[in-house]
Amino acid sequence: MDEDLPATRAHEVLLHCAMDAACVPPSLRNAGVTTRIAELDYQTVATVIAWLRAASSRAF
Repeated sequence: MDEDLPATRAHEVLLHCAMDAACVPPSLRNAGVTTRIAELDYQTVATVIAWLRAASSRAF
């Protein structure tokens, strides 16, 4: 791509990657919720991603 992603779209990609890494199955994902979280500021999105990492490390 020759252009940058808008912040919301970049956040959405990061959230999907974090959910993949945390092995959250697609059936448990809610696109509307993911989109709403992605619209928040970077620090909040980073906190959600950290929570997903922590939750996945405790699952194993």
